[in-house]
Amino acid sequence: MTIITAIPDEQRRLMRKEAQQTRDKNHARRLIAILMLHRGMTVIEVARLLCAARSSAGRWVTWFTLHGLKD
Repeated sequence: MTIITAIPDEQRRLMRKEAQQTRDKNHARRLIAILMLHRGMTVIEVARLLCAARSSAGRWVTWFTLHGLKD
């Protein structure tokens, strides 16, 4: 079961590009986490790889689900 709904290819491409170009590393971390979750990784795996708390990764999912990419 995926945590995040399907993200269109174009939006994923823009997310990867934004994560690479932004100077805000926390924003880049959130984008990378969403992309990793979209690939099918669990919240625990994402949190470990990004050195974040599990609750933070869960919060990022909630923010993305409710508000999309808008900050």
